[in-house]
Amino acid sequence: MARKRKQAAQAASGARGRVSATWLLVAAVTSAALAVGGCALWLPDREPALLGAAGEVTSAPAGVQEYSGSTQMTMVPTLSTERELVGNATGTVTADWSGDGLTSGRRAYGVDGRPVVALATASPMYRDLKTGDKGDDVLALNNELSRIGYTASAGSNTFTWYTGRGVAQLLKDNGGTADVADDGAVTLRLSDILWLPSASMGVPGEWSAVAGSPVTAGSPVGKVTGTITKLSLKNAQPMDIDRTVTIIDQSTTLKAGTTEITDAEFCAKVAATPAVKAMNAEMMAAGIDVQVQLAKPVQALRVPAAAVFGISGSTGCIVPLNGAGKGKPVKVGVVGSELGASLVSGADGADVSSVTRVEIGSRLDSLQCR
Repeated sequence: MARKRKQAAQAASGARGRVSATWLLVAAVTSAALAVGGCALWLPDREPALLGAAGEVTSAPAGVQEYSGSTQMTMVPTLSTERELVGNATGTVTADWSGDGLTSGRRAYGVDGRPVVALATASPMYRDLKTGDKGDDVLALNNELSRIGYTASAGSNTFTWYTGRGVAQLLKDNGGTADVADDGAVTLRLSDILWLPSASMGVPGEWSAVAGSPVTAGSPVGKVTGTITKLSLKNAQPMDIDRTVTIIDQSTTLKAGTTEITDAEFCAKVAATPAVKAMNAEMMAAGIDVQVQLAKPVQALRVPAAAVFGISGSTGCIVPLNGAGKGKPVKVGVVGSELGASLVSGADGADVSSVTRVEIGSRLDSLQCR
């Protein structure tokens, strides 16, 4: 019995020892944790390595691609004011061709069996002209005859024998005859001409030169409403290469270095399209949607937009890291842009086709594009 009591006492003492050791261990761990936490509170913050500032990117790849530059833009038309058309012939109207529209170089109506030909000269005609005459009106006649495909002395203010030949052929093509003297001198009578303010006017309004009606020289025979005399790209910079502009179903070339189309024949074709005819003044002022692309696709160098610096108009500079001009600013022409990239071609004879990497970054801010 005494032995059992002794064994029980020893077991209880061992258990108390184990409990004390456990609590000692817990206390030690807790003290260590508090010490570490306290140190952490007093230590300065440090960024994780992954969140540290990245080094500046100073280069980017470049590559050559074919570029047509097709894009939708807006062209704003300039309209002429309404004009009266004044006839120069007196008599009875014997024919009326105005229903086809009035076009320079084509007959408009006939008086006493003689055709009256519409002619859009830069300076209105006001007198009969004959071989040997000089003046601004003769210069305008020569230039217009040449423009519509007849023999003439373009750029000259003299009614030459070439001018006479062109006048004679013009009248003949329209069913008339020229007045030719015995010595071969040709006279263009004012009564044979209806002056137009532009090359093509469409069908005139308030037209009175209908068959059977009397007409008097110096009196209006009709009116032409304001027509398109110029088309201008809205908010656009000129480019140093030709572009093709398509308006509805009409296309023409927009010459390098300009953003305007002034070709009278093309403007007249655009004005004659049903879609443009249906536009009011407010719609005209807002502009017409057009498709613009390079007349001929070019091989352009594609670089990040940030690689082009010193931009002035459509030119700027890049710094190639290989190929021609390595490490130095090279002047380029900006031919277009796509999704954050600039498409450039070498300017001043520079060849950038071999460039495969270009410089970007803050160093470009200190360079000059010359």
